[in-house]
Amino acid sequence: MTVNLPSVVYHKLNDLVEKQELNHIASIVTNSLSQGHVTGIVNAFFINTKICVNGVPYIKISGLSTILRTGSSGAERPLIYQGMPGILSAAEIIEIEGEEHISGPTLRAILDARISFTDGRTKQYLQVAMQAYERIINLSQVRDLKEVFLDDIRNNRPLLKSQRIAERNITRCEFSNQPFTNRSDVEFAHIESVVTQPLLALDINNGVIIMKSIHRQLTSMGIHDFEGMYNFCLENNYSTAWAD
Repeated sequence: MTVNLPSVVYHKLNDLVEKQELNHIASIVTNSLSQGHVTGIVNAFFINTKICVNGVPYIKISGLSTILRTGSSGAERPLIYQGMPGILSAAEIIEIEGEEHISGPTLRAILDARISFTDGRTKQYLQVAMQAYERIINLSQVRDLKEVFLDDIRNNRPLLKSQRIAERNITRCEFSNQPFTNRSDVEFAHIESVVTQPLLALDINNGVIIMKSIHRQLTSMGIHDFEGMYNFCLENNYSTAWAD
């Protein structure tokens, strides 16, 4: 399944860091490995990686054969699109600028599975690829993006209620239609939770203004997504106009 993420900023890895910050990977490998192959792995990361504004790497699928050590066989594609039954789920495909990518955490899972079921030099090269990935996510430039993103959520999340009320001129609970005169009686409830959809954390369209008591119900029932919220409204005869 291909997913189009919200309109967010991505930085090419080679715009954020100098290549020398990854080259040390090639300098510490054992003499039994080809420096050319190791350099190829590093180059593949450097050329095909984009870093999302939240600090999560996304790697272009067309550049993964070198990283996953599948050569010209094309075996990386069933790994990505089908997974390994009972071991690894099919990857979620993320389209960025018209090209298919997988997330860094997904790549890490594929690498881990490959390492577990491979031996010899191929396993060693896969371990080099894992080291390169770990190096990327620990680069100060990448960590800084993540910290700024999290700070932005922490600082601006309390403003969402006022922003949605003002922009939509809301005077009633969007579920029960109960009027409120004091804003302290209502809360901004995320439709897709911050835990599962952090990129939507500050989107006022990813939330509703509802009575505190109803929000507590949603929380106690473990409802964290659109489907759960929509069904909750149907079951309780609440409005679903917010879903339009």
